[in-house]
Amino acid sequence: MWNMILIDSNDLDQDGDLRDRVRELMATTFLMDSSELTDDVDQKSCARWTSLYHMMLLVVLEEEFGIEFAMDEMTSMTSLPNIIAALKKHRATAASGS
Repeated sequence: MWNMILIDSNDLDQDGDLRDRVRELMATTFLMDSSELTDDVDQKSCARWTSLYHMMLLVVLEEEFGIEFAMDEMTSMTSLPNIIAALKKHRATAASGS
């Protein structure tokens, strides 16, 4: 039901590129400079990362990468590393054709 996967693997070739792109999207969504977002930023360390901004970020990520997150993914994506892990999971699923 929630497995629409349209990630272009060319967009996600390098983990660093993916992390940088997600950081840019977070900064734009949270109305802040991306340099303020560390590699391990999470909801507790970022005052701008409110529940409203979290939902907005999820929509931005889904639109950017052409995917839909399951509810359990949405609730676990509370840090940049967790977001990257979720996106990589979708990339792996897309690559395997599942």
